[in-house]
Amino acid sequence: SYMNDLVNTFSEVNNLGRLIRGMREARGVSVNDLVRATGLSRSMISKFERGQTDIQLSSMIKIFSAMSLTLDDLCHARLFDEFLMNELCEKAYQFQNDHIVLKQILDEICSRDFLIRQEEILKLILQTLLNSNRGLPSEVENYFDNLDGIWSFDTYLALLAEPFLTQRIHLRIAKELAQYQGYRPKIINTAYHVFVH
Repeated sequence: SYMNDLVNTFSEVNNLGRLIRGMREARGVSVNDLVRATGLSRSMISKFERGQTDIQLSSMIKIFSAMSLTLDDLCHARLFDEFLMNELCEKAYQFQNDHIVLKQILDEICSRDFLIRQEEILKLILQTLLNSNRGLPSEVENYFDNLDGIWSFDTYLALLAEPFLTQRIHLRIAKELAQYQGYRPKIINTAYHVFVH
């Protein structure tokens, strides 16, 4: 599995290189322009575009920024298979009243070999949505109770679990969301209006 992960990572770097090259050529930007804009070497940029080198995140950010690309753009370009869980979480939120879709998402999650904690929590919330007379497992409340900072994934979890949360946890989440003044991802804005009345 480690080798598979490695291969996946390299294929993603490959895709990223191709995307940058395609964008650069479509916009009439030369490699030399990119060299001047980023301060990276010509050979580093050429290798990256051909998918030949794993590149430091800081260098990658310079290239994205020079090409006026946002991380949102990259996620929408479906470059990162690794973000599947985020997509499933988002989809569950969009279809929270559609039991057929929720069941498909739950099956997809259950088919994975290993779930990290926040993914496990998504699974428990989906099981509750599909069988609401069971109530929310205490593990889910504990998760929200111990949150320090709230990210997009947690926000989707909170919105999905919202009908089942106790008043205390509701207030706890509201307090976390209230710290995001000004800029925040759209979903955090949505949750802000749900939790912070």
